[in-house]
Amino acid sequence: MPASLKSAWRWLVAGTAATILCLAALPGVGRAENIEICINNNNGKIKGINLGVGGCTGNRTELDWVTTGPAGPTGLQGVVGNPGLAGTQGPPGSPGAAGPAGAQGAAGPDGPQGVAGPTGPTGPAGTMGEDGIRGVPGIAGATGVTGPSGTPGIQQPNISVFTGGSMGTFGSPSGGPYNVGLSGNNSVMANILVLGPGNGSDTSQATEVPMSEGGTAERLFVAVDNDPGTQMNNGIPSTFFFFLCDNNSFPADCNVACFMSGPDTTCSDLTDTQVFAAGDSMSLWAFASYPGANQADVKWSVTYDHGAPIAPPI
Repeated sequence: MPASLKSAWRWLVAGTAATILCLAALPGVGRAENIEICINNNNGKIKGINLGVGGCTGNRTELDWVTTGPAGPTGLQGVVGNPGLAGTQGPPGSPGAAGPAGAQGAAGPDGPQGVAGPTGPTGPAGTMGEDGIRGVPGIAGATGVTGPSGTPGIQQPNISVFTGGSMGTFGSPSGGPYNVGLSGNNSVMANILVLGPGNGSDTSQATEVPMSEGGTAERLFVAVDNDPGTQMNNGIPSTFFFFLCDNNSFPADCNVACFMSGPDTTCSDLTDTQVFAAGDSMSLWAFASYPGANQADVKWSVTYDHGAPIAPPI
């Protein structure tokens, strides 16, 4: 090796070592450090350190080292700064996916009683039930005070009073010998019970009585021993109808009539009249409005004026 190069190399090694020792003695800054050394090519002497860009000129060579210093000690905790101002409300996020259904909760307490709804329409009529058992007759009431005697009436030899009822000598056995009572079972509309003067009752015209003289019937009175009752499906009172008829022309020649509805047991017609010719048959026709009407025995009477017959209106 030439002497000049050897001398330059010794200067480079020595100078570099010295420089590194000097840098090692510097306190650590905890960051990377770039060291630039400018060396003379002729004698190896260091001509400058960190001369900057373009600082190593002429017959000189630039050597660079990059070193990292040791980590410095942890600094003191800084003072906590004041909280910053709240940021503006961000836009709402998009809806998340629906979560799984939760478990069935416990039953809540009963709510208050609601307002009663409107009454529904009336249902259809139910089927007719069986006749109930007749109750025990009540105790007879005390006899009333005798009223004053009436004024003697004018005798009218042409006036007769015909009476009849369901306990006479004609009729089919029903509830007793020769007794056909009025009820919903045997006398509803088309099934008419016929009662003749003094001859009982029947569901045929066997009880009709022919008149020996022509006359006019008036003032009909009817009484029963049991009221018609009420209809089981709706509680409406049942009704008994009575018509005094001439022959078999019901209802054309049955002008005298009355009816009674439960709980009534009597009825009358004191205004209408029915004309009979000699040989015409008289009878009282009766029927009930409801198939389940009570059974009852009938008593009736009518006044008959058998003087000169009154011609019927044209």
